Amino acid sequence: MKVLLINPPCGPRTIGLRHIARIEPLNLELLAAGLPGSVDVRIVDMEVAPGDLERMLAEFRPDIAGVTSEVVHVDTAKAALARVRAAAPGCLTVVGGHHPTLWPQDFLDPAIDLIVRGEGVATLREICMARAAGASEYSDIAGLMIREGEALVPTRPRPLPRTLDDQPMPDRALTTRYRDRYFYLWEQRVAAVRSSVGCSFPCVFCSCRVYTNGGFIARSPELLVEEIARLDEEFVYLCDDHAFHDPARMEELAERLLSAGVRKRYFTYARADAIAANPALFRLWARAGLSLVMTGLESLDYERLRRSGKRIEKGCNEAALAVLAETGIGMSAGFLVEPHFTARDFAAIDDYVRRHPAIVLTEFTPLTPFPGTPLYRKIQADILSADRQLYDLQHFLMPTKTPVKQLHRLMRRAYGQVILRAFFRARLWAGPMWRLHFLRLLGGLLRTFRALGRAHRDIRAHAPARG
Repeated sequence: MKVLLINPPCGPRTIGLRHIARIEPLNLELLAAGLPGSVDVRIVDMEVAPGDLERMLAEFRPDIAGVTSEVVHVDTAKAALARVRAAAPGCLTVVGGHHPTLWPQDFLDPAIDLIVRGEGVATLREICMARAAGASEYSDIAGLMIREGEALVPTRPRPLPRTLDDQPMPDRALTTRYRDRYFYLWEQRVAAVRSSVGCSFPCVFCSCRVYTNGGFIARSPELLVEEIARLDEEFVYLCDDHAFHDPARMEELAERLLSAGVRKRYFTYARADAIAANPALFRLWARAGLSLVMTGLESLDYERLRRSGKRIEKGCNEAALAVLAETGIGMSAGFLVEPHFTARDFAAIDDYVRRHPAIVLTEFTPLTPFPGTPLYRKIQADILSADRQLYDLQHFLMPTKTPVKQLHRLMRRAYGQVILRAFFRARLWAGPMWRLHFLRLLGGLLRTFRALGRAHRDIRAHAPARG
């Protein structure tokens, strides 16, 4: 049995972080590790090596091909499986990941046989076992949607796991040839670790809660220390939806890392209220190596925060920033760019960031209606484009009061200030700026700036017809 797992590239219209960060396909490494030992499995990462799929298919004809997909990968995921189908007509094709779980109708396509919804390790293993046994239909496997002509037919739901402890250690050997090309901003090499999945907070614009029905599913500190200790990389991206949801678990993890002598630097997501309520925990994590947290501050207007479902008390953001300033942990602060924004709103954010030195980076994210979220269902009729490549948190998909071209110009100007500020606040000036990695990062920043300059044309060119 031969299985090919594919990480598709972003399309040409997607901006996001694609030019300034590349993260290993951790979900595919987990899927591969969960397959029976008799399976010959390969991973192709088209995000870092777009031509590798063709090279792989020249020597490897898979019996099963699977592709993972976030919302921006819909087009490229389908194209990758169409290419596999052309090279191996008898291959069973499967798509899974975050977006197929939330919005499977985007994958009703002749190139796709099965859609996996939810956590896919057990599901893919069962598909492989059934295929190896000669199965021609898969309706007995839970957690699928099966293409039958012009319809998707669901099988019985697969319950979400109560813990991630039953999942295997990722098979990172399958991405060995790519690992030197995984980086995050100024960090030259990065490894990804998932310590939990899910978030219970009801933010109307976020799909994390929808994915797990508001549940929080964690991996034990013992297994996480074992996994992290094996990594060659010194910088670790904890790619959780809300890592500090359970403070006691994170306290145990930090203590175990310190006791085991595991010395890494970490980046993860943390809500402002979790930071403000647990200053001792973040002092501990500063000792363990936490250097940067991404926090969605979202808005300087408390009433707008409340209406978004963020559930942050007044003054909480400032309290969190004070904790980080004390511990020396930097914040990457995310702000929503709402449809009413003008130059004055960008100036207010810049003034706020200037007054809070713990903010190392600032991210400006247009309010984006991700399919499957409450926001999407509420304003679906007014969305300006169904082109999934544009659902990248950098295109304006909702009607705006300020012209979109002007908003993108304001974002570009604001990002210029962000880069200059990060240079000093992250002490990049003290590092070896001559490294080739910084040339790669500079090139990525220039490509991002050019993309922002033409982003308004993407929306206009791919707007739906209004009858």
